[in-house]
Amino acid sequence: MRQSLLPLVIVLLVVSVLQIFGMSRLSLFGVSPDMVTVMLSLMSVYIGQRTGMAFGFAAGLIAGLFSGNLGVNLLFRTIEGFTAGYFHVPEESHATKSQKSRMLYLAIVMASFAGNLVFNLIENPLGQELLVRIFANGALACVLNLLLGVIVNRLYLRKTLSE
Repeated sequence: MRQSLLPLVIVLLVVSVLQIFGMSRLSLFGVSPDMVTVMLSLMSVYIGQRTGMAFGFAAGLIAGLFSGNLGVNLLFRTIEGFTAGYFHVPEESHATKSQKSRMLYLAIVMASFAGNLVFNLIENPLGQELLVRIFANGALACVLNLLLGVIVNRLYLRKTLSE
């Protein structure tokens, strides 16, 4: 397992940089799709909750160093990895491809909502009311991240999940 962590660390670094400098510019009402949340959900569902939390902490550290909000990013990315880990599908399980996909989609939605809840309770970059930030922005973030997760699942994971 340790040998397979190095490629994941490299992918995490690339995805974090792409999120910070690319995807964050594609916003809809101040909310952009979050590739890091989708990746954290993938890792938490297929590898485990502890690994998802550790990678969430690392992703928060990377984003925090670039944005200047180290504490907020560390907190909400770690919570995203922790939340997605509740939907972990062990390797030895006999889950079908569709069951694994459903768990992944549920993990993406719940991790997105939990992460956005924490972020929106602490930060208010657009000067919106609390309930608007939590529910409207949180729901929009969940939909955008779920759409991104479906695309990733259909294009890349379709063959991987069946194994």
